Amino acid sequence: MQQPLLELQNVEISYDGQAMVTDVNLQMMPGEILGIVGESGSGKSTLIKAAMGLLDGAGVVNRGDIFYKGQNVIDLNDEALRTMRGPEMGMIFQNCGSALCPIRTIGDQLYETMEQHGYKDRAAVKNRAETLFKKINLNDSERILNSYPFELSGGMNQRVGIVMAMILEPELLFADEPTSALDVTVQAQVIKEMLQLRDEFGTGIVIVTHNIGVVSYMADKVAVMCQGRLVEYGDTRDVIDDPQERYTRQLIQAVPRIRRR
Repeated sequence: MQQPLLELQNVEISYDGQAMVTDVNLQMMPGEILGIVGESGSGKSTLIKAAMGLLDGAGVVNRGDIFYKGQNVIDLNDEALRTMRGPEMGMIFQNCGSALCPIRTIGDQLYETMEQHGYKDRAAVKNRAETLFKKINLNDSERILNSYPFELSGGMNQRVGIVMAMILEPELLFADEPTSALDVTVQAQVIKEMLQLRDEFGTGIVIVTHNIGVVSYMADKVAVMCQGRLVEYGDTRDVIDDPQERYTRQLIQAVPRIRRR
């Protein structure tokens, strides 16, 4: 029997002693795309930050387990987590610009990311970055690599963050509202690129969004969060076509769907 890529068992997460996420159970297999949907404050981003070991000082998983390929992430020390982030687990942040260093060029930051995981050939890193930039409609790669974050627009910084998350071809990619700061045409390109990453490399993807239309288009499974609780979970088509919870029906009615042609 194949081992799950990611599994959350009875997870409870608290901030300053107050439970923000309660009793969440989720499982995804290698190569699957899981969409986590819900309104702002429902606990979506908190879940994936916990899985990456990125909760800030006030946040703690005080109950349950989070397994990545059978290894309990909660038990790992900081060094083990740093080694895992990148080639094993990547993250596209909602605001990638805030995650970039303001006093280092984009090229230096990309190379530093790759160097930490054994990639020493700067020319090869540049070529790989340029290929990814072109796939999401950033054709002026030379200028971008030589720029500082403040010299680029918010949308360009967002796409830079997407490239940084994808460049090591992680086995599991977390995407926290990855297209919310992008134009509609670029949103479609980014979604297409994430799907291609799954198809080419078998990358599992967890996409967090309030837009159930995006999830309907790309996800194999969907988890619906409301006020820190998992209220509905299952195959995307089952949940979208026959939702069991009133809250899920409200989400579906509120957001236009993206339809495959």
